[in-house]
Amino acid sequence: MIRLALHQIDKKYGNHAIFSFENWQLDHGIYWLKGGNGTGKTTLFKMIAGQTPFEGSLILNDISLKNQPVNYRSMISYAEAEPQYPAFITGNELLKYYLDVRQAKSEDSRSLVEALGMANFMDQKVGSYSSGMLKKLSLICAFVGDVQLFVLDEPLITIDTAAAQVLYQVINARHAQGSSFLLSSHQELEMNHLPIKQVFQIVERQIQPC
Repeated sequence: MIRLALHQIDKKYGNHAIFSFENWQLDHGIYWLKGGNGTGKTTLFKMIAGQTPFEGSLILNDISLKNQPVNYRSMISYAEAEPQYPAFITGNELLKYYLDVRQAKSEDSRSLVEALGMANFMDQKVGSYSSGMLKKLSLICAFVGDVQLFVLDEPLITIDTAAAQVLYQVINARHAQGSSFLLSSHQELEMNHLPIKQVFQIVERQIQPC
């Protein structure tokens, strides 16, 4: 179960303010941040994942990102909207890296590799992958290990309908085991497939419920 709290947040790129809000808090659940490109979804997710600087405080389960960054990041798995990896490594080499870092067993990952139709491509170099294959690989790696909060940026783009159904099943299974999710999408999520707790949007540098 999670307790995520953002306080006194300010984020700028140069003189351009992206966010300026006092508080945003979430507990256990699956949350959807909706909106088109350029609204700040990816910036917010990178802030929560500890990948971009900002002013303010971010605390997950009483662990501060700024005071305990290693412990904080160990509780989060972040998957980018458009993942990029070194072209010379194979899918299996990347997956092994995630397994080693998170000290996880390979069984669950292997079943997801099969379910997403990636088994025949994992020994190929990532540079030969299509955008859909890269997206599937990023999702496979994101679900490695026991993670408190999954932050998935546009998880549905470039994947086919069958892969989307697999993704819904994995999200539901992990949610039932106690993990929480932040999902962004400019596409409509199939609400009948996921128990979305709340939907948010970014309006004038603020995060607002829809």
